[in-house]
Amino acid sequence: MLSYDSFIDVPLLISAACAVLLFVFLLISKLRNTAKFSFVFFLVAGIVLVGSFYCYYTEQYFFFVVAVILAQVVTLPYLIFKAFDNPEKREEKKAAKKAAELAASRDNDMVNKAVIDEIENNHNKIMEVNKDLVAKVSTFFSGDNSMENFLEYCNDLLMQKVSADGCVILVADDYDNTLAVKSFKGSFPPPYKLPEDLPHKPIRVETNLRFAQFQLKDNIFGDIFSEGQPALIADSVKDPRVYQNGPEDFLRCGSYIFAPIKQLEGTVGLIALSRDPNKEKFTKKDFDEAVILADAISTTMKPLYSFLDYAEHTELNKGGSIASKYQKDLLPPKLPVISGVSIGCYSNPVESVCGDYYDIIVSRKDRVSFVMADVAGKGMNSLIVMIMIRAILRLAVNTAQSASTIMSWANRGLCSDSSKIDRFASVALINYNSTTKEAEIATCGNNPVFLFSQADKAFKQLSTPSEPMGVTKETVYTDQKIALNTGDILVTCTDGLLESLNENGVQYSIESLNKVITKNCSASAKDISNRVKDDLRKYCGTAQQYDDQSLLVIKIQ
Repeated sequence: MLSYDSFIDVPLLISAACAVLLFVFLLISKLRNTAKFSFVFFLVAGIVLVGSFYCYYTEQYFFFVVAVILAQVVTLPYLIFKAFDNPEKREEKKAAKKAAELAASRDNDMVNKAVIDEIENNHNKIMEVNKDLVAKVSTFFSGDNSMENFLEYCNDLLMQKVSADGCVILVADDYDNTLAVKSFKGSFPPPYKLPEDLPHKPIRVETNLRFAQFQLKDNIFGDIFSEGQPALIADSVKDPRVYQNGPEDFLRCGSYIFAPIKQLEGTVGLIALSRDPNKEKFTKKDFDEAVILADAISTTMKPLYSFLDYAEHTELNKGGSIASKYQKDLLPPKLPVISGVSIGCYSNPVESVCGDYYDIIVSRKDRVSFVMADVAGKGMNSLIVMIMIRAILRLAVNTAQSASTIMSWANRGLCSDSSKIDRFASVALINYNSTTKEAEIATCGNNPVFLFSQADKAFKQLSTPSEPMGVTKETVYTDQKIALNTGDILVTCTDGLLESLNENGVQYSIESLNKVITKNCSASAKDISNRVKDDLRKYCGTAQQYDDQSLLVIKIQ
């Protein structure tokens, strides 16, 4: 007999279907934001759906009742909360929260505005300082000692702006890897250890600092320079980097500020400021002011350096153009014709005026003098020294004196010159007696003399490196006498030829010269020099050369 319980599955399925529809419509409303529903409704729909399906499959209808009760229990607290909720209070709370958030936002805006204003003020200050310094540095371009005067101005500016009692500006020397004091003013108690034998007197200590050079480590200047970061030392007594030199009042260290001078290539200098220990210590504001000024000085130093480099280069080119005209007149216009001797030469200056000089002097029937010189420096400086050497040698070779004595006379003449120009030179002097086929050789510096012997096909160096000409009057030179035979070749050159670099940075060397001489030993001296020139040009390729190249070949016929 059928009963209502026989159709219990139908309402269970309808209940499940309604729960599914309820869940779907709740989800759609949530996604489309058409109405606000609590998560409680989703939970109730889920409970009814799960309970309906569970009872349908297990036929344990008790669980459906449990699901309904559970759904009611979940819904009841939510409805109680809504029944006794006060919308006005809720709106007041929302308004209060919104007002608090707005106030916090305004406070943040005020803080951000204050930060932005501070950044803007600092930026404007930096721009103003840079503008003033750039305008000022242009006034130093045309004067003498431009960089020194500019650093003196910066020194005064730093002391004024930071209210410092002393200021030292140091600049790095890349060659010596040191820091050198370039500007010093005021009272600056040295924060480094003074030499043990230096008297503790103000004038002696000041002189020591004014001309001091510091290594880039193991002293406060070098350490801060190497770190590349500014430093504020308010209390020097407590800072281990500051060395306390003594009880004298003028040596008592107060507070210090150190600010590196930086450029794109790195740190190039250091600014050090001091304040008397009896005065108020440097503050963070003073420190920031000093750093801003140091950055501005760094910016303006670059164009001044560039201008000075350009001016120096222009002056050298100008002097070089003038010197080049006269230098060409010092070289033999053409090679003399000498009985029993074949001569070849080659010279390639790297710049408009080279420091290389060669000469062939037919002084007597029994003496022909061959000179190869490499003068230190370029331009007018090397031209002056070249003229001095040429004049002395052309006078001295007409005497009966030996090659070493003639070299000594030339050396004394250079050393007696009281001018401040560099007057150093490497010289090779070969006196050849065409009647006896004997050569007398004296050299100084790096100019070598080689002999190719036709008899045994051997190539050897006759000269040895020695002290250049122009160093001291007491330099002693020696003679080397050799007998020559038909086919023998004497070769002298400047070190620029042997040290010419190829594209891999490898030098041409004596071995390469030896190969060309030996291979072409049967040719004339002129052809041999041309073969060396061609071989050298092929060897170097497109590599840039940094020294002049000169060669003199003498072949006995």
